[in-house]
Parts: sequence; structure tokens; C-alpha cells
Amino acid sequence: PPELSLASDTSADTDADTGPDGSGPGGEVTDLDAIDSSVRPSPRSEVYGVADPSTNSILVFGGNEGPVVNQRPTSIFIEETWIFEPGFGWVELDIEMPSARSRYGAAYDPTAERALIFGGRYRIEGGSGAYDLFDELWSFDFASQTWTLIDAGGGPSPRTYPSVIWDDQEQALYVFGGMVNADPMVIEVSQELWRFKDGEWEQLSMSGDVPSQRTFLSEAWDSQRRRLVIFAGQVGDYWTYAYNETYALNIDTLEWEELNDGGDAPSTRMHPHLTYDTERDRYLMFGGHTDIGDGNDLWEMDPDNGKWSLIRKADSFTGEGLGCNGNGSDVPADYVDQDLTAPERRHRGMFTLMYDTLWIFGGMHAECSDHLDDTWRYPLDGGDWKELIEARAGESCARRGDDCLCLCY
Repeated sequence: PPELSLASDTSADTDADTGPDGSGPGGEVTDLDAIDSSVRPSPRSEVYGVADPSTNSILVFGGNEGPVVNQRPTSIFIEETWIFEPGFGWVELDIEMPSARSRYGAAYDPTAERALIFGGRYRIEGGSGAYDLFDELWSFDFASQTWTLIDAGGGPSPRTYPSVIWDDQEQALYVFGGMVNADPMVIEVSQELWRFKDGEWEQLSMSGDVPSQRTFLSEAWDSQRRRLVIFAGQVGDYWTYAYNETYALNIDTLEWEELNDGGDAPSTRMHPHLTYDTERDRYLMFGGHTDIGDGNDLWEMDPDNGKWSLIRKADSFTGEGLGCNGNGSDVPADYVDQDLTAPERRHRGMFTLMYDTLWIFGGMHAECSDHLDDTWRYPLDGGDWKELIEARAGESCARRGDDCLCLCY
């Protein structure tokens, strides 16, 4: 189908022709800790962050800001496009864009300097029953700050949580897995692999040590070895124990290989965050929802020997059971030993690598049953976590400086 360009309603600031030296549309970045204002997106989760160093931009689109009511999640899907400029802060773009959605997959095309998103879901606020699932492929051009509908369907079926990667050498997009059930009471996990190249979709066959059926996993693109890397995940029912194996799919041979069988690895978890550090040739993993609660640990993995190593421990679980203030499901204050110098534990937020720095925003904190809206950075060349914008929601009592009976109230 022809491409449909959605132009900005206002003039985009695209004067800077910049690179990874740290300059951007707001001017040259001299202090990555600097923030011009506390303006930021509302608390939300189920998003990706896509970084473009040429414009000093990290894109966050859409997401879910629905509250958890009586320990049951609700959905309020968002139709917003936000840009975080390191050294400056957040800005919301007043442009046309894809309709509200969350749980999409995203990738970065460095040659075209664009973000690509595929899939996702939507349901009207207060609605129940089946969700609307998407099979559209959209691109966001960082220079012009415009969205373009590249493909309106005809390839992979509509789905949530697809793993999406861009192979810049081949100029092709790959989509693996995801959940294809619109009914939340049904579990239907895809194990398909699709490629979008030269405007056409093609389903591909895989071989080798194919991972067992799983979703809620994390993915990264290893451009040096030309492989899709996935870590952890779960069968899709939220109740069964999660996984912690690491697998890689060679894009040239379409063969899977198990890199780590879960031994000496981060604990089993769903919805972790994963990226590839090209400068140090390693995979970096942060947080996610473990079988006993959210995490904020930071790990690295050697791609050649499959060995995981802990970089930053942060919070640790004490072994205390659930139950607080007469409610057996509430979380007691001593459920975790908290490291208040680290970000709150979370899953499914922004986790992006740019300027040799990890950047995080938002996500869901399961134990507090709330979304986060804080912004942090972690320098990979030394130093520690730095909070740039404080959270207004989602943090434990200790992190927000309150004296509470339970962990979060």
C-alpha cells in the first residue's frame, strides 16, 4: 500500500545536523544531568524508548496509564508522542500520530534515522471484553518529527508484545512472536518469524534449538553477530513460573542457539529490559517482574561465553511473605531491603542506551500497583544511578520519604 505521511501541526525544530557527540535540537549537550523543567509524560507503562543521537532524541509513544483498582489492572490507552532530550528534558509533540495503543514492539533504523513500531492493542476506557489488536507498521522520522504509516496489514496477524528488530545491513525489519489473542481470557502465543523488506512481508522458517513457547520476554539486536537475542519470558498465563534462559536467532541462517540455560543468570522474570552495548560488546538487562516481585537489578552478559554478571544489585527480597494491615494480598514494608540510591523496581518502561548512558522512564511497579513517571540515567563509563526527574506516583513509601505501615501506603 502507498505510504501515508502525517505531517506535524507545528513547525518542528530540526535545525541541528548532529551526531553522537551529544548535540541536538535544543543545542549542544554539555551536562547530561541537566533538566530544564520537570514536565514529563504522565505515569505509564507498556512503552518503548527509541533513541536517535543525531537529533538528541528519545521517542516514547503511547502506553497505558490505567490504574489498578481492587488489585485488578485497568486500561487507559494514550495517544501521545513525547521526546526526551538528554541535557534538556521532555517535550510533547503536537502532531498527528497513530491511534492510542500500548504493548507494541519497536526498533531503530539508524540509516534513515527513524523509529519503527508494529502491533499493540487498544480498548476504550472502562471497556471490557476483547481488545482491538493492531498489525500496522509505522515509522517516526526524527528530523521532521512526523509519523508515516508504512504498511496497514497483510503480514503478521495483529498482536501484542512482538519482538521487533531492524537489520541495517539488510535494510529489513524482523518481527518475532507476540500474543495474538484479542480476548484477555485466552492465551494464544505466536512463535512466527516475519521479515519486512522492500515493502513486502515474508514469513520465515526457523531451525536449531528453538525456544519453547513464551511471551513477556525481552529482546535486543546484536548487530556485530547479526542475531536477535531474547531473554526470560513466560508462557502467557501470568501464573506459571517465568523463564531465565537466553537464546539467539542468527538472521543469516535462521537457526536458534541457547546461549545460557538459566544457570548463573538473572532470576526468572517477565518483562525485563534488554539492550546491546556495542562499545563494550555485551548485553545489558535491567529489572522486570520476577516470580516474587519487580526487580531493579542491572546485569551484563558476555555474548561469546554466555556468562551473566551482576553490575548493580539494588533492592533485594527478604523472604517475608505477603500480608499487611489485615489484607493478605498487601505488601509489607519489609518485603524488600530497599536501596534508595537506585530507581524503583519496575517492568515495561523506557530503557534506552545513548551517549554511553542507560536512560529509563516510567514502567509499572507491581507491588505498589501503580505506574511510574520518573527519569533516571546510568553512565556506563563509571558512576552510579542519577535521578533526573522525581516520580509523582508508583514509588514505595521509603522512596518518597513517607512513614507507612505497608510497603506503599
